[in-house]
Amino acid sequence: MYIILHNPLSKNRKSRIATKKVVDAFKKRNISFRLKSLLKIHDLASYIDKHKKDTRIVLIGGDGTVNTFINHTFKLAIDHEIRLKGSGSGNDFLRSLKRLSPKKQAIMKVRFNDKERYFINGSGIGIDGMVAHMVNQSSRKGKINYFTNTLKAFLKYKPTELNLNIDGASYNFKKCYLLNVNSGQFIGGGMRVTPGADPEKEELDVLVVHRIPKFMLFVIFLSVYLGMHMWFKRYVFHKKAKSVKATFVVPQYAQCDGETTEDIVSFAVNTTGKFTRFRAFDIKNT
Repeated sequence: MYIILHNPLSKNRKSRIATKKVVDAFKKRNISFRLKSLLKIHDLASYIDKHKKDTRIVLIGGDGTVNTFINHTFKLAIDHEIRLKGSGSGNDFLRSLKRLSPKKQAIMKVRFNDKERYFINGSGIGIDGMVAHMVNQSSRKGKINYFTNTLKAFLKYKPTELNLNIDGASYNFKKCYLLNVNSGQFIGGGMRVTPGADPEKEELDVLVVHRIPKFMLFVIFLSVYLGMHMWFKRYVFHKKAKSVKATFVVPQYAQCDGETTEDIVSFAVNTTGKFTRFRAFDIKNT
């Protein structure tokens, strides 16, 4: 049997449409299922744990929904695959699933100041965090909203000093605009910011944009959808890592799979040694 977990708040009305399509597809094929809103589950880990291990899960939602699921079930041993049906404003983790078809995905851990959180796609601080904060504050979601808020952040954001430690090696950036530490390739509704990332590997992609003239930010921003920003090596720093520690001189907005936190000065990410198994939902393969 299947349990269909959905987030009714994910991208407002479009979440209901996505859920209805899944439910109708299951009914048409006479597949047994139970539909449950995530908002009505008090303890998600206990809810999943009490069901039989052979029960399959379909999760409907965006990156924030996936992040919530990972954080509430991290300690569980979920052996079967989880089918993911996108209904969020970004769906960036789903983009990596469809592009790479990884058999498993590494779970990472981030610490913002003294607050820890697990993630599966990406975390960032600087302009990235500011844009995510502005998008989350907006009543409208989607690519156009992300695009316009990115332009606003470019004009508003002031670069600051970053001290960075990657697997024991130290780096200093006097004028840092953003730091991304990702397991997936996409952020911001399709921006391929770390095109070499592979969620199946227990490895982080670290990207820093620094000392760049503001007018060049627009050039890099337009090129990032194709992953071509990596050509600007003078302004774009990139490394593979297992562990990352960062300290900012000025408090920043930070994001973890699109969920934001403010007034962050210290930032640390490392691998956990644990994997999960998501795949894109396809009714033909149920």
